[in-house]
Amino acid sequence: MTLGKTPQGINMTPLADANVILRYILNDHENFSARAKEIIENEVIEIPIEVLCEVVYVLSGVYSIDRIEIRDALKALFETTRCVLPHRMSVLKGLDYYAEKNLDFVDSLLAGYAVTEGVSVKTFDNRLQKLLVSFNIAGRE
Repeated sequence: MTLGKTPQGINMTPLADANVILRYILNDHENFSARAKEIIENEVIEIPIEVLCEVVYVLSGVYSIDRIEIRDALKALFETTRCVLPHRMSVLKGLDYYAEKNLDFVDSLLAGYAVTEGVSVKTFDNRLQKLLVSFNIAGRE
């Protein structure tokens, strides 16, 4: 049996929504931030990649937080808690690309998948294409 799954393969690990992650990182609401801290620091929860994308979008677009700060906060979250992150190594690599390259977060994730999992990425995006070529990974369609 794998973490959080029944013998039938049903996922039993609770999923976190973006607001839980945002309240934990921002610590900006007396009640919700305290509850988010309790959940994140004491429970095993899964953070779907879709939720992570929303978190990055809100931190950058609504709160105007710098890319490096976003990467550092999210990496600290995943390194210091028991949060389950699908495709963990790919996402962590994607966070690095997001902080260091001029790519949006989803393109950064795709680059992370290409590098860590060896998947092919089909793209018309010039910036993503240049990054993939720099890694000797073709991506142009």
